[in-house]
Amino acid sequence: MMPASPSMLMRNRTWLIALAAYAVIVVPLMMTGLLYADVVVTAGIFFILVMAMDLLFGCAGLLSFGHIGFFAIGAYAPAVLAKFFAAPLFSGTLAGLAVNLVLALTLGRVFLRLSGSYFMLGTLAFGIMVHAVIRTWYPVTGGDAGLGDIPRVAIGTLSPQMSLALVIWVTAALLFWFSLNLSSSRVGRALRAIRGDAVSAACCGVDVARLRINLFALSACYASISGSLFAAYNGAVHPDSFALSALLDVLLMLFFGGEGTIWGALIGVTLLRVLPDVSGPLQAGKILFSGVLFAVIIFLFPMGVAGALKDGVKRFARARSGARTSEAAAGTSGSATVAPGRGAAGDTVTAVTGAVGLRAAGAAGGMPAAVIEVEGLGQSFGGLRAVDAVSFSVEAGSIRSLIGPNGAGKSTMLNLLSGVQPVREGRVTGLGQPLAGLSPDRIARLGVRRTFQHERLFPHLSVIENVMVGCESGSDGSVGDLVRCGLALPSTRAEAQRARAASLVWLERIGLADRADDAVSELPHGLRKLVEVARAVAAVPQVLLLDETAAGLNATEKARLKTLLRSLRAEGVTTLLIEHDMAFVMDISDRILVLDFGRLIAEGPPDVVRRDPAVLAAYLGA
Repeated sequence: MMPASPSMLMRNRTWLIALAAYAVIVVPLMMTGLLYADVVVTAGIFFILVMAMDLLFGCAGLLSFGHIGFFAIGAYAPAVLAKFFAAPLFSGTLAGLAVNLVLALTLGRVFLRLSGSYFMLGTLAFGIMVHAVIRTWYPVTGGDAGLGDIPRVAIGTLSPQMSLALVIWVTAALLFWFSLNLSSSRVGRALRAIRGDAVSAACCGVDVARLRINLFALSACYASISGSLFAAYNGAVHPDSFALSALLDVLLMLFFGGEGTIWGALIGVTLLRVLPDVSGPLQAGKILFSGVLFAVIIFLFPMGVAGALKDGVKRFARARSGARTSEAAAGTSGSATVAPGRGAAGDTVTAVTGAVGLRAAGAAGGMPAAVIEVEGLGQSFGGLRAVDAVSFSVEAGSIRSLIGPNGAGKSTMLNLLSGVQPVREGRVTGLGQPLAGLSPDRIARLGVRRTFQHERLFPHLSVIENVMVGCESGSDGSVGDLVRCGLALPSTRAEAQRARAASLVWLERIGLADRADDAVSELPHGLRKLVEVARAVAAVPQVLLLDETAAGLNATEKARLKTLLRSLRAEGVTTLLIEHDMAFVMDISDRILVLDFGRLIAEGPPDVVRRDPAVLAAYLGA
């Protein structure tokens, strides 16, 4: 990992505030003898390990029990190399990193195919196997006796203990900075999108599989570094340090500090490293004590200490904001005002809209008249024929509606077009190339975006962050993308600023700019549907697939959606929408497709379709 320049480090205010606050609290306690140096140094070691698990669980929602195995391999690598080859600590650390990286990339491809408890059980099995190997492979690991004489670090005239403490905390601080950058970047947003809804994230352009695997490997590297520093600090390794009880301690640190914050790990680690000093007699029943503590955390701090602090700060900020709003309202004559901070985005509405039109017009100039062509498309679920030999095409820059009774196969059609379900029968061409066999993220990156019948937003992101995921196309999951975002390179920061400004423009177009920083859970159902539309169009797609977006909207919200769709049509965006509101469909559609029991029974302009006898019998007449 490249060292960051001082100016780059200073840009991360959370990093500066967290470390400064930690130093202000910890240093006086150490100087007065209330806190031992050993607690602070080991807190740095376990901070790295808990950060590894927080990146994986707090961001991506993957709780790994196998990181104690990566931690053990990272610890034993320098011990084994020192014993057999008299290798220095740095060489052993690199060797442990290499082994863990290969294992993580290999195991990640297997474990990440599993979900929920099966993923946790798979990683737990790995951790147990590593512990079993180090206990029984006596010629190499020393078995129950462990290994000693691990090389120490020396920096100038500093003592080995002080040198190692410096190395530990410099390493922890740099990894902390990298993790915070990653968590707040487009990669972090993509990971939280995956945690909320992996399918919806893929339809926004996130390469879910690759991003998960590379994050798993990155977190394994953190655990490996932590293990090597743990071995160097103790001067020896023993199997008991990597048993299931050690895993329980790490989980307590994660949840007590507050998962998903990164800096919460620093709180959890330090407080739980202090506990052995203040709970003396209770250590005889350590497992029982840990279980009781876990229960207390769940009931009193469900979001951890960091979560409680964030919630308190948010409530205080809202109270102050409400007070300022009341004062401003009292001091005005009732005329409309622009919300602070929204003017700049408002000034860019015309520019962004123009960019939409130019991009769409440029794309349409080089593509066939039909941007979607479906030929003989079919899909079966057991004995049910959901889509049966359907053929149609959608012209560029048009609004085409797909209607029919419930169970007619409409949503299945959109799933096939967007890659959510694989095409096994027939042919689908989009934007001039075959879509069959492409994953949802690849189809999304080609320029096909969609919404869902039941809105699928990302609950761990704010309103504007949901839209930014669509605007940024999430993340391709590459190692390069993780590194660029983790290092907070100027280009990635500029891209994030542009994405936020563009997302705010789209929120203004649907009338939600003033709710940009709200949690999506705080919005009513209709507004959440509009946010999903904004997320889909924020990437300026060439094709927009809408699945019953108007359902649940009130008259004002439907009018707003209708205005947006018409403006998008004028800007060159092609729309295929499913809808049951016939007044809405007849008013906005250029042409209408009608499905019944998976078959296409009618196609034509609204006036023709509404009089079609087959349509009246199957749907409209009811």
